Amino acid sequence: MQNHKFKLSILFFVLMVEVIACSGNRNTNLQISYKNAPKEYVENRILPLEGALNARDLGGYASADGSHVKWGMIFRTGDLNELTDTDLHYLNQIPIKTIIDFRDSSEIVSAPDKVTASLVNQFFLPIQPGNIIDFNKITPEVAPQILVDVNKMLVSDFQSEYKSFFQLLMNDNNTPLLFHCSAGKDRTGFASALFLASLGVDKETIIQDYLLSKKQVEEKYAGFVAENPVLEPLMTVKREYIEAALDLIDKEYGGMENYLTHYLQVDTLKMRKIYTE
Repeated sequence: MQNHKFKLSILFFVLMVEVIACSGNRNTNLQISYKNAPKEYVENRILPLEGALNARDLGGYASADGSHVKWGMIFRTGDLNELTDTDLHYLNQIPIKTIIDFRDSSEIVSAPDKVTASLVNQFFLPIQPGNIIDFNKITPEVAPQILVDVNKMLVSDFQSEYKSFFQLLMNDNNTPLLFHCSAGKDRTGFASALFLASLGVDKETIIQDYLLSKKQVEEKYAGFVAENPVLEPLMTVKREYIEAALDLIDKEYGGMENYLTHYLQVDTLKMRKIYTE
């Protein structure tokens, strides 16, 4: 029990650091248009949103059976509280029908989503933290291990939330669908990995998609990291973070297919019918 509480404390610390760091300016230099520049869009995946961090389409990836993930169905972002009117118009044109929010209640209160006119459903699946860890315990030696542990925790401690996530994904009335947390890199990153895995996308491609968050989140948090250098490992994504989750699934849950179908109750055939072509 003590170990479980400590793990939740670590997660709470990471989430609160992200919320604090998210108060800076957004990167507003995104030039890619989903509708008007498909070549560039496919290359970069980044949605042209000024007010949302790390906003991407998960379409286009090849599955093991030769099919591809459909474009324009599933989107991932950071929090949506700074969306501009132009951003909202863009998302309305897709049109986003469903939003899934992995943030806890304190995050939602401090940064409530702005939503589009096209929205039909909004679901809250909080990855709920425990008591906060002491900032003084974070040292250069400890910091790099924290997100390794957090990613393992997402595998073992939040199966109910990710099971509910897939229940929503398996209802095609919910698409186009957007899911997010605060920074769009940890809780959302693991959800993205599971989504792609359920469609038969290979492990290395899943890791590379996870790493696409690196440039955006590091640019976003540069000022915060300059003032708090010990927290740099928490303000980025690294291969070893997502690998910790994927390796744990292989070692303790019988592999990804078994984790998805047995622990999360995912119908992978249904997922592929909805999301691949």
